[in-house]
Amino acid sequence: MTEYVMSLAGARKAFGANEVLRGVTLEVSPGEVVAIIGPSGGGKSTLLRCATLLETLDGGSLAFGDLTVAHDEAGRTVYAKGDALKAARSRFGLVFQNYNLFPHRTVLQNIADAPRRVQKRDRAEAEREARELIAKMGLAGCEDKVPCQLSGGQQQRVSIARALALHPEVLFFDEPTSALDPELTAEVLRVIKSLAAEHMTMVIVTHEMSFAREVADRVVFLDGGQIVEEGPAEQVIDRPREARTKAFLSRLAD
Repeated sequence: MTEYVMSLAGARKAFGANEVLRGVTLEVSPGEVVAIIGPSGGGKSTLLRCATLLETLDGGSLAFGDLTVAHDEAGRTVYAKGDALKAARSRFGLVFQNYNLFPHRTVLQNIADAPRRVQKRDRAEAEREARELIAKMGLAGCEDKVPCQLSGGQQQRVSIARALALHPEVLFFDEPTSALDPELTAEVLRVIKSLAAEHMTMVIVTHEMSFAREVADRVVFLDGGQIVEEGPAEQVIDRPREARTKAFLSRLAD
């Protein structure tokens, strides 16, 4: 039996009368890169926020590996208590579209602080690994800069390094390039491609179809709060089977 890094089953979420997720089931295998595409308002960001515990499900279940975070009980989601949620948060990293860096802390501090405070790791070890990640992100020489001294692409690479510093089992990205111009977008996409080549498990909400085709093992098309189509990236993007998928991709091509 395959043990998924992350699994959502029957996920439902509504905001008032607006039903945003309608029974979504998504399972992510170790080393897999899953791209989630779809129109605005289709449920992509809500799905990601529920998976990363920023929002709570109304119905359905959520697990990270062997750790059950929430289960469905008579059609309602019941969450685990205390330590289980803390343990779940240690299993994933999240990269936001607007960076969420601490503005008055240096690049080194932004990356090294969480391993020290959350994981109680030794300062020297945390800073050594932070410097390695800074170099890996192509940011050598930026250790003592603060976010306002960096470009948007550099800030996003710092946020990726910060997420990686906690050794997550799966990394979630919410439109990681939506705030960037094309040149800076290319910088960030190169980093994500390098992580994919290292078999980092990733779930990426993106509007970059060429990137999704190139980097994702599987593409999930989400519309109206439901998975309309999913499959290998090239098949879904180049040869979609469902009319709604075809219509969405044709609009992007116009």
